[in-house]
Amino acid sequence: MLRLFLAGLAALSISAPSLAQACADRDHGLLPHFIGEWQSDGDAFGRPAQSRMTWSSVMEGCFHQLEYLIETNPGTEEAWTFRGRGTHYIVEGEVEGHWIDNNGDLHDLRGSATDTELLVYWGEATDQLGRSRYALTEDGAIQVTDWILNDEGWQQFNDNRFERVAND
Repeated sequence: MLRLFLAGLAALSISAPSLAQACADRDHGLLPHFIGEWQSDGDAFGRPAQSRMTWSSVMEGCFHQLEYLIETNPGTEEAWTFRGRGTHYIVEGEVEGHWIDNNGDLHDLRGSATDTELLVYWGEATDQLGRSRYALTEDGAIQVTDWILNDEGWQQFNDNRFERVAND
């Protein structure tokens, strides 16, 4: 039995590098263009805000991760910080993943990706359903727009232009 277990481990260790390479070689659409740090000084949640997002390739290139930070009313007594993390997996233009944030939300992600836009739906219609669009602009910025679905339809609550942070 031990020999069978060890043989299985050996087979997995031999195939693991090829699986990782397959992920790295897969077409991730526009997500590699997002990799890096981005910032925006536009309003968020209806308040003045400073926002940052960082995109990175994780798990040997199989996934792309978004770290999101929004500080509303910075430097005031009403200051509030929102933090979120999304993990995205794209195959042939279809997106799947997960989102967590410091509001205690945990959402499945699903959506689509083109050469210029990532459109992700998060949550469930029976609870809370939202969507986020990350559009690559002609000048290399990312326009991020967020909506929430309520009784009146899709209500936009964010629309920010993110510029790449220069690495010195």
